[in-house]
Amino acid sequence: MSKHGLLLLTYRPQQISSVLAHVGSYLRTVNRKINNTLYIWVESNQRLISNSLEPATAPLINELVNLVPRIYVEAHRRAPLLDVRVLHQAQYHQQHCQIKRKLQYLPEIIFTNESFNDDHVGKYLESHFEVLFGKLPIFHLDHKDTSESGILHYEPCSCRVYDYVCLGGTFDNLHNGHKIMLSTAQLKTQKSLTIGVTDQNMIKNKVLWELIESPKERIDKLSSYLTDIDPFIEYKISSIQDPFGPAIVDPDLEAIVVSEETVRGGHKINEIRQTKNMSQLQVDVIPLLKDGHRQHEVEEDKVSSSSMRIRKLGTLLRKPEPRPNLPNKPYIIGLTGMIASGKTSIAQKLGKLGAGVINVDLLAHQTYSNQTMPAFKEIVSIFGSDIVDKDGNIDRPKLGRIVFEDKDKLTQLNEIIWPETLKLVFEKIKELSQKYQVIVLESPLLIEGNRMNQVHQIWLTILDEKEAIRRVQVRNQLTEEEAIKRVQSLIPSNEKVKHANVIFCTYWDEKVTWEQVKRAWEMLNKEYIESKPETGQ
Repeated sequence: MSKHGLLLLTYRPQQISSVLAHVGSYLRTVNRKINNTLYIWVESNQRLISNSLEPATAPLINELVNLVPRIYVEAHRRAPLLDVRVLHQAQYHQQHCQIKRKLQYLPEIIFTNESFNDDHVGKYLESHFEVLFGKLPIFHLDHKDTSESGILHYEPCSCRVYDYVCLGGTFDNLHNGHKIMLSTAQLKTQKSLTIGVTDQNMIKNKVLWELIESPKERIDKLSSYLTDIDPFIEYKISSIQDPFGPAIVDPDLEAIVVSEETVRGGHKINEIRQTKNMSQLQVDVIPLLKDGHRQHEVEEDKVSSSSMRIRKLGTLLRKPEPRPNLPNKPYIIGLTGMIASGKTSIAQKLGKLGAGVINVDLLAHQTYSNQTMPAFKEIVSIFGSDIVDKDGNIDRPKLGRIVFEDKDKLTQLNEIIWPETLKLVFEKIKELSQKYQVIVLESPLLIEGNRMNQVHQIWLTILDEKEAIRRVQVRNQLTEEEAIKRVQSLIPSNEKVKHANVIFCTYWDEKVTWEQVKRAWEMLNKEYIESKPETGQ
């Protein structure tokens, strides 16, 4: 199987829409032969035969504004995991017609929907791209499947073009819904496309916002994608701190592309522009792309980045770093996360699936469980005799209120109990390794204590902060203020995400949590347990 390919999608004069009847079939076949990126180049067969470079015969804007979105609709239906990129031809930039285009990913195979001489196809493509297409294999596609296309339900917006167009969004995990919006905006733009990308402060109300990349990372990926699709437009991409961005500042803008969900935002922008005596923007509305691949009810009906983030839960997001200091077996998972995020629940589920489980907090409590232990005496000496209850034991809730009020005192407490806790952890690992290939260390302070090198992988639980605060209040019988201090006393989840190999979220129904845990367990056994020999350090 190849990673990247190019589909040369040709049509006969005045029959460009006819290719839609077979696009689904083409994409389904291609999806079985490549697993990463598919470029699609739409061209008239007469133009290919004559090898013309004149832009006048390129597809017209009204044809492309109808065709391109529908290709992405079919891409979502037939090849949802394939990165499909429909390349635009430079209708408005005659001066660029002789410039060969570069591609972000180098195709390894060519697909055609009509039979042409292979040498001619290779030479034609090489006249347009800086790629040695003549050396690539060519695969001719049949169009047998014309059933249930579903593409006629997509209603394109107007075909009017402008010099200056704008749009905005989060643009996390670029998907086919994004591509419909972006391609439409590109096709409508003759000169400059302005894009506002929401910054970190604007995303915290989104589902699993902790998994959203930084604005810079999203802008870099968006820029690479756009120039790959159409390098002949000027792109002005910047992060925005409010829902309006450049749209209420730039007087040259003529149109804004919005989704069905954000129409009100487009009209609000025009209201603000009117108060500033600026020209009104034409608001072009893009229909939402319905999602036919929902895995459960917590996902959205539309194709969305939120659903894509949910689908990442329980999957391997980052390959584990080598741990030469650890033996291959037992394979140790460090399960960590914010307070009240469901670590114990997930640890119990992993235990039911076959892992040995060690609760590091419980071992830590053992280090000061009675007055004979050195840690007990040191804790009382530092934090005062008031923390000792009537039975002569340390009152953990009272101690907790002290240390969660003061991060320095929390650090001090951990420094007292961790050396003894670590000894107990090693003893428990040695004991469980006789029975279990996988051992899960449930350790809330794994990242805070910089103990990542003591585990093979880091599995992280995250949770909406408001829900975590509510759970802590109920579980620990605390005031809201006390619960907030406890939740915010540790490193934020969006920082911990950078260290995690696998991420879970227990916000939804128990069934959803189980799906995440089973997915992670299957991945772990397939990739890291069954194939690992039992060797020492």
